[in-house]
Amino acid sequence: MKNFVFSSKIFKGSRYGEGHPLNIDRVWPSLELLKIMNWVSDDEIIFNQPASIEELTLFHDYEYLKALKKAEMSQNLSDLEKKKFKIGVGVNPIFKEVFSRPAAAAKSSMTAIQFLAENKANKILNFSGGTHHGRQSFASGFCFLNDCVLAILKAKELNFKNILYIDIDAHHCDAVQDHFENDDSVNLISLHEENKWPRTGKVNESNIANIMNIPVPENFNDSEMSFVVDKLILPYAKNLKPDLVIVQAGTDCLEDDPQSNMSLSNFAYWQTISKLKDISFKTLILGGGGYNPYITAKAWAGNWLVLNSKEKLLETNLTEECQNLLKSLSWKNSRVRNGIPNRWLDNWLDDRKSSFVRDEIKRLVDEVKKIKKL
Repeated sequence: MKNFVFSSKIFKGSRYGEGHPLNIDRVWPSLELLKIMNWVSDDEIIFNQPASIEELTLFHDYEYLKALKKAEMSQNLSDLEKKKFKIGVGVNPIFKEVFSRPAAAAKSSMTAIQFLAENKANKILNFSGGTHHGRQSFASGFCFLNDCVLAILKAKELNFKNILYIDIDAHHCDAVQDHFENDDSVNLISLHEENKWPRTGKVNESNIANIMNIPVPENFNDSEMSFVVDKLILPYAKNLKPDLVIVQAGTDCLEDDPQSNMSLSNFAYWQTISKLKDISFKTLILGGGGYNPYITAKAWAGNWLVLNSKEKLLETNLTEECQNLLKSLSWKNSRVRNGIPNRWLDNWLDDRKSSFVRDEIKRLVDEVKKIKKL
């Protein structure tokens, strides 16, 4: 059965605005790299239009959605509306596609679930998804909608009975956990950097029946990721026997991302995705965080090969055309003040960030096991 990449053409050229961490291109370069390498065919790509307000009310409040649509159309809101809905304030700016862009990501995630339910595919990749902070009635943490919650709700609507959501973004999936706590048809596993915004996802919250939180310390390395996945996540997840797995695969867990202090290589990242994708016959892989456009585009493109069990193809150099594509991306960050580091351009695979597994990681795994009675 054919697997699919879901996306939307709206992402090409869409940015959050000057000075914002998401004033970068991520989604379309990921897909373009696959095309350049001839790793994806046109009939494996499905472009989606934005979801309607009616479709989005599966999770979000109608009044909030109307305000978000108004913000896009007028490029402004009243001070009262901004304060109430947190649109156009703080890290949630009003930009040209402020409704259409997240609505397109949400449509892709919900349509992907429909495809999986109807046996049109077994594995789907949606680069644009993973907006796990979006709240029911207000914007939060760069996220105006929450396609993760919408995908899970769509799956429940389509009679998936045992859904497993796994999140490896550096930031805890606060809004997803809050909505599905104690829902016996949904289990959630989140591996994230401890004490990082939104400063939720404490290990003791694993006392909640369907929640497993794994807050890891700074400098979390490849060896530690493999240890946690093999000793904790995989045995727990496989025992759940889910009929659907949704993975939020943010890349801000990678070493060269500016929004975290984790130290993973893309080798460990892809290795993790490879292990998670086969927990269930039906799998949806989302995007998420990722604020270095060069390493994010490579990582998300590589997820397509991992999803299709062709990751050996990543053991090669980037072609000149791929390098030129990455060089064309704009990023105003001190890391590229003196040019793009060669290590981001020369090869698909990073050098492995292997090291010893620290005692605090072993204690964390033991603590979670004890809480979950494993």
